[in-house]
Amino acid sequence: MSRAAQELHVSQPTLTVAMRKLEDMLGVTLFERSKKGVTLTPTGLQIYQYSDQMLELWDEMVREAGSLDQTVKGTVRLGVHPSVGRYTLPVFLPTLLKDHPQLNVQLMHDLSRNILQMVRDSFVDIGLVVNPERHPDLVIKEICADEVTVWKKKGAPIQDTLIYDANLFQAQTILERLQKKGIRYARKIASSNLEVIATLLQAGAGHAILPKRVIMSNFSSIEEAHDHVASFKDSLCVVYRPSLKRTATGKAILEAISKSKF
Repeated sequence: MSRAAQELHVSQPTLTVAMRKLEDMLGVTLFERSKKGVTLTPTGLQIYQYSDQMLELWDEMVREAGSLDQTVKGTVRLGVHPSVGRYTLPVFLPTLLKDHPQLNVQLMHDLSRNILQMVRDSFVDIGLVVNPERHPDLVIKEICADEVTVWKKKGAPIQDTLIYDANLFQAQTILERLQKKGIRYARKIASSNLEVIATLLQAGAGHAILPKRVIMSNFSSIEEAHDHVASFKDSLCVVYRPSLKRTATGKAILEAISKSKF
């Protein structure tokens, strides 16, 4: 319940009161509450399924209404990881805003897997997502490829330290490949922020696992540490619901992204 409250940007007590009011209004019990948390009752699960359908219908109604007006306007929610945003957004967003003065863009930043889910749940209109899992409700198109590998600063004195995001699957895979090649680091520094990792790399604090495009867009005097011994191929994709393409605004944004050279 606390996690749901965070995603909805309300306090947990506020959400709890709202859920109890909904139960009172419907005259049913939606949740089974225990010390371990809350779970949906069979009735709650059915109500959830109806609610999901209602949200999809609402989203469809909004899109269909927008398709009648061919003016590019309104607010579009665009989700992208901050590091990905640094090398993608400057490529197409300035021109898009210049060409369409009535268009507003709300940027939402999170991990790619979370952005994918937000597009699925209609909290985000368009996502720029790395290595998305295919989903029948979404359109997923690759816009460019990238490579994650180990980097070092030329002439840096510290060579026995590796800086990386331990939560990234790419980093975990690269570490396994390094170990198989007999390459090990005496010290490891874990950080959940790629910008911090890149800054430490530039400062000479050690080697770092990062996407190539992050390096190319921000830093100099950086080179591969192990010459392709361990790398991971990334696929950057634009993700959206099919109904988006039926609006003038959706078409304009998707066209701007597809024509860009990242």
